[in-house]
Amino acid sequence: MQSRRRNVVNNSNKTLHYSLTNLRFDYVMDVRDESGTPVPETEHLRQMKEGLRSGLPIMGRNIMGTLKPHERAQDTIEVSYFYDLSRPGEYSVQVQREFPEIGKEPLTSNRLELAITP
Repeated sequence: MQSRRRNVVNNSNKTLHYSLTNLRFDYVMDVRDESGTPVPETEHLRQMKEGLRSGLPIMGRNIMGTLKPHERAQDTIEVSYFYDLSRPGEYSVQVQREFPEIGKEPLTSNRLELAITP
C-alpha cells in the first residue's frame, strides 16, 4: 500500500480539539495522476460511501486529540486503500481537513508528489 504521513501543525493561537474516526471521512483527498486527471476510487471506498448512504455504521477508530498553539501531530493515510494507484507513474495528493474552531473553510495541505514504480 502507498501511504502518506500527514503532519498537522497548529499555527494558530488557539488550542484545537479534533477527532480521528475514519481516515476517509476525517480528510478529503484530491488524488491525481501525472496528467492532472482525478484517480478512480477503489471498490473499498465505493462500498464505504454506499454503506454511509444506506445508514450502515462506519468502522474506524475513536481517538480524540488536542493541539496547543504550535504543537504538531501526525497521521498516516493509506492512499492506495481509497484510490487506485495500481499503475506505475507519478501521482499527486492534496488533503483537506476541517477545524471548526479556526474557521468554516477547511485547511488544505501542500500538494504531495509520489511515484509508483513497477
